[in-house]
Amino acid sequence: MNRIRFAAAVAALAGALALAPAVASAAPNDKVPGTKCTVAQVERATQVVAPEAIAVMDATPGGRAQATELLTAKPEDRQAIIDRLSKNNPAAASYYKANRADIDAKIAKVIATCDQY
Repeated sequence: MNRIRFAAAVAALAGALALAPAVASAAPNDKVPGTKCTVAQVERATQVVAPEAIAVMDATPGGRAQATELLTAKPEDRQAIIDRLSKNNPAAASYYKANRADIDAKIAKVIATCDQY
């Protein structure tokens, strides 16, 4: 179930940032597209708003790498990553669909507050 939640959170984050410009790398001080924040600020805001997402990401083998890949991907590449994650774990896609409002609300809150961290 944790893997499902993580994949759903990653898919939701990608959807929220799908139209934003890309960043070159995932260094802590790099800006995250679609926000006024750095990668480190987004992570700290996520820890406050949705600590379960950070815990699942850290507990999932390759979780941080997948999140980084998605977060820093060029906008035109994000949908392919989401499609791959959904194909590899259809249960995650179903979880996201069933919990989309809650997941999207948390993402919006992270984006809105990350500059405070």
